Amino acid sequence: MLKSINNDDVSKAIVKYKKLQKHFSIGEEAIKNMAQSINTNRKTRLLVKKGIETISIKLDDILIFYTENRIVSVFDSNGKKYLLDKSLNELEVELNDSIFFRANRQYIVNLNFIKSFKPYEKVKLQIELTIPQLNHFIIVSQNSAPGFRSWIMKW
Repeated sequence: MLKSINNDDVSKAIVKYKKLQKHFSIGEEAIKNMAQSINTNRKTRLLVKKGIETISIKLDDILIFYTENRIVSVFDSNGKKYLLDKSLNELEVELNDSIFFRANRQYIVNLNFIKSFKPYEKVKLQIELTIPQLNHFIIVSQNSAPGFRSWIMKW
């Protein structure tokens, strides 16, 4: 060291360092708490319609969301069909993207019910569900196929 050290300057620098360290560690903890609360506040159920009856169904039991003629249908793990008063775009924002994936303009699928997938027309993918009697031919669009591959490989 070329300069002489003043004890007061060193003390001030240490105090300043500790204040900055405390300030930034509180922010990191707040971000962790906020992220955790967002994940725990997600919906676990959805209100659907069967005729004139409104039914509460667990999101874990939903196989796919499907739209036809602007009507959104929900199929559960038992193959039962329900109607929903939301668009797929609204659902896509609300659903947990680690479990649900927007395959194309017509389908949102649940990861837990995907049995397999295979190439379709070179760039698209065809999804096979664990419940074959549903009889839905689900194709992941060309634009969504790369995202689907990386999404499914995470889990």
